[in-house]
Amino acid sequence: MLAEEVEELSDRPVTRVTGGVELEGDLVDAAGLALWSRCAARILVRLAEFPAASLQQLETEVRRLDLSPVLRKGQPATVKASVKNARIQRADVAGKKVSSALRLPRSGRHAPIELLLRIEGRVGTLSVDASGLLHKRGYRQATAKAPLRENLAASVLRAAGWRPGVPLADPLCGSGSFSIEAALWARDSAPGLHLKLPVTRLPGFPSGAWEELVDEARRSVVPQQGWFHTADRDPGAIKATRANAERAGVALDPLQQDVTEPVDAPDGPGLVVLNPPYGHRVGENVKLAGLYHRIGDSLKRDYPGWRMVAVCPDKALAGRLAKGVEELTTFRNGGLKVSLFSGEVPQKG
Repeated sequence: MLAEEVEELSDRPVTRVTGGVELEGDLVDAAGLALWSRCAARILVRLAEFPAASLQQLETEVRRLDLSPVLRKGQPATVKASVKNARIQRADVAGKKVSSALRLPRSGRHAPIELLLRIEGRVGTLSVDASGLLHKRGYRQATAKAPLRENLAASVLRAAGWRPGVPLADPLCGSGSFSIEAALWARDSAPGLHLKLPVTRLPGFPSGAWEELVDEARRSVVPQQGWFHTADRDPGAIKATRANAERAGVALDPLQQDVTEPVDAPDGPGLVVLNPPYGHRVGENVKLAGLYHRIGDSLKRDYPGWRMVAVCPDKALAGRLAKGVEELTTFRNGGLKVSLFSGEVPQKG
């Protein structure tokens, strides 16, 4: 999903790698992706790749780097390190070695930036965090149980094939991430418009080009259109969704309603998106079977012929929600391994 989105935004090919995608570009390209990507968790700018078979070699190679394009004199910076299948086993020691080699101050008059060191095998890469955490859009200050990160909710919508204009039902809305992300997409509102991106503080960053990007993003916002059903039985969830939607600047009218209550939905095709309860242990899935069966009956009554996607840990449970269920991908949410399942809501009769 991320690869498809980045290719659309950048109009250039990308390379899929473990944990992300790579492409070539400049600092403005990095800022543009941070401004517009709905699926990305973070944008990194790769600064260098070098041999790092030992701590001594790591220090020697880092000392040779010219980081003046990203580090001002006296620039405070932190180094976050990770190691994998390497002779250097301790990430904290490697990070301290890089900080020492670059003589990074811990404080100063400039805002600090974060450098990321990754050592895999005998090779090290050093990157600068260009975006910060992109899922923190700023609107979700109120949360409900088991919330999905904003970029994960957007990725689910893209994986399901949803696009602006397609009716969307979000009957277990929680804090509203699915509905709000869909509404922002429908408005063509840049998700990073209100973020303070670290890349814009780098010494070589062209501020004029960035201002043009932001102005263009503000002009691109259109009136929200489409049918949205956003509901939850929990009054706290409805209160959270309403507050979050207001901060996001989207028009939603969340209803306090149980998923089994009837809904007057338009004819499809449309999408029902669900993040239903899932047990922490395998045995708890049996207890949830009845709930999933009731949800499935309600979907068949209200959304016949619609597409359904659900985040849950078990294909058998997902099979109670729709027919022809297939697993699209797996990931972790709240520390639990879950899958994204897709199927078709059966027709009535």
